[in-house]
Amino acid sequence: MKLQRFTLWLVRHRQTLTLITATAVVAALAGWQLGNLSLVQQQRQQSEQLLLLQQQLQQKEQALAQQLKQTDYLTAELAVERNTIQLQQQDLKAEQQKLFDTRKELAFYQKIISPDLQANSLIIESFSLTKGGAVGSYKFNLVLIEQDKQKNFAKGQISLTLHGSKQGKKTSVDLLKLAGFAKADRRFSFKHFQIFEGEFVLPAAFSAEQVEVTVSVPASRGLKAAKVSKTLLWHEALPGEILE
Repeated sequence: MKLQRFTLWLVRHRQTLTLITATAVVAALAGWQLGNLSLVQQQRQQSEQLLLLQQQLQQKEQALAQQLKQTDYLTAELAVERNTIQLQQQDLKAEQQKLFDTRKELAFYQKIISPDLQANSLIIESFSLTKGGAVGSYKFNLVLIEQDKQKNFAKGQISLTLHGSKQGKKTSVDLLKLAGFAKADRRFSFKHFQIFEGEFVLPAAFSAEQVEVTVSVPASRGLKAAKVSKTLLWHEALPGEILE
């Protein structure tokens, strides 16, 4: 009985149901189409954005390649300049060494005939100061020469005095004492030449201004006692100053 009623209801409302079904199908198709259009639009936007990013990446890669090329060029140019500077420094050192050797040789011959640097037949060949191995230390080198080949030995003693100031007051310091020289170490007895060397550290708060080199020879064989001194400004004595 219920089935018959339902069948009659379907027959009566068939057109309405058909219209509703068709409308639903059309609406579903329209929604699907709109969804596809939205998806296509999103894909298009993403493609355009990807293309833009690729272009930006390519531009940055080109700029980086150009910078690397420029860096390589500057690096090569800098290497050439450094090499040139090193060669120039080597040439300069070589010329300075030649000048130093020439001055030393000239000084040697000047000492032979220079009366102000000799005591009897003994002469001060050279005196030099250089930086020491420790911080604030200095090394000295003093060379004496005996000119008289007939003389057996040159005898005497040396003294090295630093003149300067400490706490605003003028003062003098025994350089040999700073270097640990005993009285016996200051005396000499040699034939031909002798070298005195040592290392010292300046006293605290002492500002050196001059270095005084003194050689004393006692009287002997009818010769009077003699003494010769030479004073150098401190900045002139560094480095490797030769007495002239």
